[in-house]
Amino acid sequence: MSDRQPGSAKPSRLSSANARAVRVRMLSTGRWRTPLGPTAITGRRAPRVIAVGAATAGVGKSLVASNLAVAIGGLGRQVVLVDLDLEAPRQHALFGVPTAPSAERPTGVRNVRLWPADAAIADAQDSEPRAAAIEALGGLDADVVIVDLAEGRRDDLWRHFSGAERLLVTTGARPALEATYAFLHQAKARATERHGADAKEVLAQFAGGLVGNLTETPEEAELFHAFARLVREELGIPLTALGSLRRSARLARSTTGGKPLCALGGIDDEVRVFHQLAEQVMTERGAPPDCPLDGASGAPDPVAFPADFGRYQRRHPRFAVDWAATLEVEGEPNAVRVRDVSESGAGIETTVPLRVGDRAVLHFYQLDDALSVEVVVKNVVGGLSRVGLGFVARGTAAARIAAAARARLGEP
Repeated sequence: MSDRQPGSAKPSRLSSANARAVRVRMLSTGRWRTPLGPTAITGRRAPRVIAVGAATAGVGKSLVASNLAVAIGGLGRQVVLVDLDLEAPRQHALFGVPTAPSAERPTGVRNVRLWPADAAIADAQDSEPRAAAIEALGGLDADVVIVDLAEGRRDDLWRHFSGAERLLVTTGARPALEATYAFLHQAKARATERHGADAKEVLAQFAGGLVGNLTETPEEAELFHAFARLVREELGIPLTALGSLRRSARLARSTTGGKPLCALGGIDDEVRVFHQLAEQVMTERGAPPDCPLDGASGAPDPVAFPADFGRYQRRHPRFAVDWAATLEVEGEPNAVRVRDVSESGAGIETTVPLRVGDRAVLHFYQLDDALSVEVVVKNVVGGLSRVGLGFVARGTAAARIAAAARARLGEP
């Protein structure tokens, strides 16, 4: 691979002046500035509902829900965070506010309010009244409703949120991944029982993704991408690894400090993960999906975790970045955001319509030596404007790109 390659048979029109103009346009955007005031909510559509659950306890579900609420509030959206855990609610402690079982209250964070579960479901424990109470959460006065599900009622994720974004939180520990796989396998079994021959089409409407927590290295973070590929192939559920959080003393302290990490001053890698997660889940994708998985509940059947899980893992670990770059398609430059890189390729966000097999040149002009590499489109996740690119040739340039990302994380 040469450091600079032509993008196509046509002469390239990507001059250095054009590249500089694109860079200024992307990097001068005032992202993540605190909104000056509340966003008007009159005349809007029903709020977007995001249900955050986990297959096992102790993986950071409530932490993800609280920080995601703050990050979305930072985008100027009015957010209501619902703590649906009656036995062990945590959100009031994470925000450092007193408990108020039957009243909505401010959190001290702009655009974010806390809505206790008792106000909706304390007197609705039976199946039908509970379902009606949870459905009514979609009528709250907000742009976004984030629901922190109870650990003891994790089955609610399948039973009551057919038209919502479903986020699953897990760590990379083998028992946690096995429990998450069994939980998703239960969703497939529900779909088969409820929808019969149409189960595959129903599961294809699954909206949401996987959030990893407590990783130590990029290799560990890669486990979540491999797990998502396993679920897509074995269960037919279009699960996407949306991001992973590294083990962080600052993040751990925020859980006892009475303020979510994203509400504290400063930007670090974990805060960036929540910001990126907020942007992904708030991407406009048209009408809400409909993936109903309600029906009879019960303990899921034992599921054997695939013994050959390793075959879903990439040879080269990916490194999360947030770089501005230019994708040159048939001689035309297009501003893109690079989300992750490895020695084999890169993940980008772009509005350019691309198809699997398309070729282009990706210009990493933020790097010191402004590397340019020829790429081929490997996969497209249209709803998230995400595109996976593979490097056509894996040589010196690819290794230098991965090395630059590894160095940013302080990896040797």
